[in-house]
Amino acid sequence: MYPKRFWIAFILGILAGVLCALGGNSKVPEHIRTMVFISVILNRAFIGFVIGVSAWRMSWILHGILLGLIGTLPMSVPVIFYQQAGWNAFIIYTVAGIIWGFLIELLTSLAFKAPMKKPES
Repeated sequence: MYPKRFWIAFILGILAGVLCALGGNSKVPEHIRTMVFISVILNRAFIGFVIGVSAWRMSWILHGILLGLIGTLPMSVPVIFYQQAGWNAFIIYTVAGIIWGFLIELLTSLAFKAPMKKPES
């Protein structure tokens, strides 16, 4: 593992979670607002964590998009079955996860200059 990359991606994931949670918090029913707020932060932090520790060898663009999608699905699929959310919430949440995965990878790899390294032999 590359510590600089890990910490940058993880912190960016937490920040993405806070921004995402604050942005959608008013649309969430009040009785589940706190749970959803915390869940969104943890989910985006998880995406940052996975990006930071991943050893998949692929372009950074595909890496961020794919891990954003995979990391978001466990959180977004159950939303389909929640009567007040449904497919619209699923699509919005999943697309947001893909975008955040892309942005976390973009900032980690290019802005903070912490791209994936090849394993040392």
